[in-house]
Amino acid sequence: MQKGSFSLTIPFRIFYLLFLGFGFLCFSQIAGAQAECPVQLSQQRVVVRYNGSVAVNCSTSVSHKGMGWESSEGAVPKTSNSLIIWRVSHLTEWEIQPSCYINYERQCLIELPVIIYKTPDNVSISIVKRTGPMIEGQQYELQCDVQNVAPVHNLTVKWYKGQTLLDQTNAIKYSRTPVNETVLLLIRPDRDDDGAQYRCEAELDLGAEGPQYPPNKTSDFLSITVYSKPIINETKLPSVVPVFRGYSEEIVCEAEGNPKPTISWILGTNDIVYNEVLTISESTPEYVSCVAENSVGTTTRNFTVFIQDISISTVNHTEPMIAGEQYDLQCSIKYVAPFKIVDVGWYKQNKNNIIETIKTPDILTYTVQIRPNRADNGSQFWCEAKLEAEGTQRTSTMKSANLSITVHFKPIINETKLPSVVPVFRGYSEEIVCEAEGNPKPTIIWILGTNYTVNNETLTISESTPEYVSCVAENSVGKTTRKVKVFIQVKPIINETKLPSVVPVFRGYSKEIVCEAEGNPKPTISWILGTNDIVYNEVLTISESTPENVSCVAENSAGKTTRQVKVFIQDISIRTVNHTEPMIAGEQYDLQCSIKYVAPFKIVDVGWYKQNKNNIIETIKTPDILTYTVQIRPDKADNGSHFWCEAKLEAEGTQRTSTMKSANLSITVHFEPIINENKLPSVVPVFRGYSEEIVCEAEGNPKPTISWILGTNDIVYNEVLTISESTPEYVTCVAENSAGKTTRQVNMVLKEDYLPLIAGLIAVTVVFISVIFIFIYSIYYKTAKMGHYSLKDAKPSAQNGDIAQNGKHSPIPMKKFSQSDILA
Repeated sequence: MQKGSFSLTIPFRIFYLLFLGFGFLCFSQIAGAQAECPVQLSQQRVVVRYNGSVAVNCSTSVSHKGMGWESSEGAVPKTSNSLIIWRVSHLTEWEIQPSCYINYERQCLIELPVIIYKTPDNVSISIVKRTGPMIEGQQYELQCDVQNVAPVHNLTVKWYKGQTLLDQTNAIKYSRTPVNETVLLLIRPDRDDDGAQYRCEAELDLGAEGPQYPPNKTSDFLSITVYSKPIINETKLPSVVPVFRGYSEEIVCEAEGNPKPTISWILGTNDIVYNEVLTISESTPEYVSCVAENSVGTTTRNFTVFIQDISISTVNHTEPMIAGEQYDLQCSIKYVAPFKIVDVGWYKQNKNNIIETIKTPDILTYTVQIRPNRADNGSQFWCEAKLEAEGTQRTSTMKSANLSITVHFKPIINETKLPSVVPVFRGYSEEIVCEAEGNPKPTIIWILGTNYTVNNETLTISESTPEYVSCVAENSVGKTTRKVKVFIQVKPIINETKLPSVVPVFRGYSKEIVCEAEGNPKPTISWILGTNDIVYNEVLTISESTPENVSCVAENSAGKTTRQVKVFIQDISIRTVNHTEPMIAGEQYDLQCSIKYVAPFKIVDVGWYKQNKNNIIETIKTPDILTYTVQIRPDKADNGSHFWCEAKLEAEGTQRTSTMKSANLSITVHFEPIINENKLPSVVPVFRGYSEEIVCEAEGNPKPTISWILGTNDIVYNEVLTISESTPEYVTCVAENSAGKTTRQVNMVLKEDYLPLIAGLIAVTVVFISVIFIFIYSIYYKTAKMGHYSLKDAKPSAQNGDIAQNGKHSPIPMKKFSQSDILA
């Protein structure tokens, strides 16, 4: 290396030494932390499927004498590289234990834990020692068999009933090789479990390094049958059942059980009826029992039958009722014994109106007032009595027969069917209907003028009909009139501005077209797409699959209007010409834009775009298929850029336009490396006795590899190079990728460290000056402070001459003192 002159200032050099010392201390601590084994694995634990592939990196950031992988499969021999990969394409050795080693001051290694897993060959579920149906409440054992699974200590068996998780069990065996595992589950089914489906699931919990979803396998469903003792539905069969005198009633004995129970009724010592339904009347015995029986057991329910009587009627009225007037209803209850308390409720169409409580031991007559309206015509009224036996909790409900009433009311004309304004088309006639609801049924007449009436529900109107007509509905209760205005209708007119005769659609896209039509009454809109394909809507979605010719039909009672629309397909695409690989910066390439089926459009303006910036606009007139090419010369800034082309189509002779845009074409640009010269100067000083790091950074695509050339055969593969006084005078950084190679030469200038010598000279100088200063000061002190002088009668002598006084010669003589004078 060349020697250079000392050029740094002293304060900067002191700071530089302190900085180096601090860096050395930090480096020592880091080095101490890595001294154990300075290699790093890309994965701390590997989970891989049996016969699957695996790859793990082992790297180091320190200089070494060789590193490698030790493994029964995929071993890597010792190498000087700083990154080595353990790779096995089909891992089949269950007990494999790979480790990465390094020779660094001493040899050390790091083991890589490897877990090889295998999902079960089969998972099955069965019942232990049982083949027939289960009995409710008894205990049974389910067995789950898992065949050929590894590692078994990571196995969890989950039990499901339907979709509900019942339990889960972790295997207690330990084995890295495939084994079979059996797990048991105790269940105690009830009647609700009849037909339930059980299954078990084997799942391998392999931790965070395992698959995102734990590998599992599920057994088939096991459907169970549960037998249960009958349970009689007490809600449908109360303990006390009333029956009205002169009437029969059916009671039902429903029982739930498995197998399905048989139902029988016991009416006396020898009278048994086998049926779920029993018809009872006033002749039925007072005490009856229902018996439900199956192979599991027998259930019996006893109840009591008693006779009741209740009726409902109007008071002093037999004719139909008039809406809005008041009437009385009467409820009579007989033979309520042994019940003493009667709660009477009045009902109309299942709605409770009045509840009254009266205590009567034998016969009760109760009256309620009603004011019916037209909605009550044909309504059914009834009364119910709730009876309670004194001193017990037994109850009974008596219901009368229904009383149907007839209500007469004034006519009400249906205004929905007869609007107040009715349109009619000139030259056409139309029928309007006057419907009226009333009781008795009303008669209908139309009044068309002072003396002109029509006796009919239907009236035919035309342009000659008076502007105003009236419908009159009348019955015995009253009369109702509705006035109607007649006006002229209009045939539909389709808006051709919103629905052009030719509509383009891009291939791969859909588009909505709208058919709007004006008319009175409001027209209905339909689209005809083929012989039998009709869409009823104003909006039609078209695409490349839509027929070439479609028609919009607007129709109302005045007529029908049709507009035909032609649909044609347009297509545009962009691609490179004779090139599929990544592009190289600075070279020339062709892009091609293909446009198809632009007819009936004749003028095509083609624009080329890159990252929303229009680069080229070209106008070409082509009636059918267009292919256009543009040349580009990409640079490194174009890597990942998007290119596309757009075509503006115009129909000749009209203002109709259409714009087609291709999909984006993304390009990849490779360029040769560019070394960052700011971070790597051409001249680098280094001080004798010290080392320093220099960095070579380079930008390029693909990412360049960095190496240092220190001599004929000395090459270092790293971005960072440590230099010292032993480094050659010239070193070269080489950045290289598939696009090219770039080099930068660096001159190492050796600097001598003069700081200790200068510091010593400064110290000697300071001491020397201090000694001189002390010597001068001591002489001055003795002369100025220890002598005694007298100026009386003193005269100047020849030896001392004149003494200057304020710039003048003094007339005072000065005397030279002897040693004796000084001592006196």
